[in-house]
Amino acid sequence: MKKISIISLLLVAFCFVTISEAQDNSGNKKNEGASTSIGGKEHDAEIVGVKIGMDVPTALQAVFINANRQPGQEKPDSKRNEGKDKKDIRILYKNLPQGDLQIVFAEGKVVKEVVLNYAKPPNIDDLRLPFSGYIGIALDGDRFDDRYSVGFTDIQKLQRIWWRDEKTKDGYRVRVQFFSPNKIKDAGAKFVVTTVQKLLFVTPGDEAKFANTFLEK
Repeated sequence: MKKISIISLLLVAFCFVTISEAQDNSGNKKNEGASTSIGGKEHDAEIVGVKIGMDVPTALQAVFINANRQPGQEKPDSKRNEGKDKKDIRILYKNLPQGDLQIVFAEGKVVKEVVLNYAKPPNIDDLRLPFSGYIGIALDGDRFDDRYSVGFTDIQKLQRIWWRDEKTKDGYRVRVQFFSPNKIKDAGAKFVVTTVQKLLFVTPGDEAKFANTFLEK
């Protein structure tokens, strides 16, 4: 209950943060090792300005600015406790210009996961994501972002995923991942040409390094 109270107070207090302060703070924690993709800024290790490792006020400010929220729209639409001992807090913003956004705060302190369900799913050709890992794809003259691995979420190959890992200055890695539509739910051409979701999270195996950086102090 103490964690919930802290989050609630921060959400209320955020109403009094000015836009100029938010603009100054939203970019003060950047992941190292980032490189420019030929697919554009959508490949950056951030979603609506939110990055892994951001504290609560900074993450909320980033959403307020980058989603063009108006006074009175500082708070997310919902929040719930989850994870081990129910210490993590997941918040949800619905119907942002970019889509539906979820942010998970580890122990209610810092961002450990960000999920965006796109309002307007981007085309995989525009993102320069390969349709498959088949070597012939790389030999047909098209250029792709070769940092990504390509696979499926299940053995039925109903949903394609693309992922890459980006190392931070603190030693842990952040995984950037895109999902295609589900083949059963979204049959047809849409399945092969768009991505419906972007996900950021701490790369599996690096959770201890992340916790040591932000939580075990």
